[in-house]
This record gives sequence, structure tokens and C-alpha cells, in this order.
Amino acid sequence: MTTQATEKMAADLTVAELRALIRETMLEVISELIEDPDEGLELRAEFVAEMERRLQSDAPTVPFAEVSARLNLD
Repeated sequence: MTTQATEKMAADLTVAELRALIRETMLEVISELIEDPDEGLELRAEFVAEMERRLQSDAPTVPFAEVSARLNLD
């Protein structure tokens, strides 16, 4: 969409221009919502080692439903 079209009042836009503006705005918002702010960052070796240790542990786990109920997230 041209700069001239974005400077128009909404009432002055053609249906095609309005649709293009809405589509462009929706794509920007969706892109912002699904963007990963941590993309490209690496996990510290200590964190990876701790997660691996916990995954291999026989320690009891608490089901999500129970945690949710304890925190009144129902």
C-alpha cells in the first residue's frame, strides 16, 4: 500500500484499499503475537544439564490438574 493511501481518511479508501490495509494490519499483529523473543538465544549448559537430570529423575511429579486446582486456576 502506498504512503498516499495510508494518509487518507478511512472513508476515502476504496474497498480494495481498506481490505489491503486490514490484511496488512492483521499480519503485523499476528506476527507480533507469534514472534519468539528468545529466538536465536542458546540455553546455558548448566540449565540443559539440570533439565536432563530432572527428566531422568524418579522424583514424583504433580499432575497439571492438581497444580491448577492448588493455584485456583480452574
